[in-house]
Amino acid sequence: MKKLIIFIFFIGFSLSSKDFCVTHNILDINKKVLNCDDKQLLFGYIKFKSKQNNLKFFFNKELEEYVPHLYKLEILTFIRNNCYKKSLKIKTITNFNSKLDEYMNEIIVECRYKL
Repeated sequence: MKKLIIFIFFIGFSLSSKDFCVTHNILDINKKVLNCDDKQLLFGYIKFKSKQNNLKFFFNKELEEYVPHLYKLEILTFIRNNCYKKSLKIKTITNFNSKLDEYMNEIIVECRYKL
């Protein structure tokens, strides 16, 4: 619970400073993000539906992060083109939609933007 409060505080503080930029769909952009300044906080998103609740991950030694296997190429391309690796965080959120009997997944890549 404490970790969740600290995470919300950190994200809230970061977002309130207006020193960030967003790519709403990493799958659409596999090149440099043009609307960010160097070392600005960058958020990249992938949203998709699936019938399975457990995504497969692999550990990337270069990034020292677990990367979802499903969009491995797209995520790694986005990171190489846009991120300082030392500031990288990858989060995965999965929620069940009982009305549609499927899972809503969101992958969030957070890092500092590099020119």
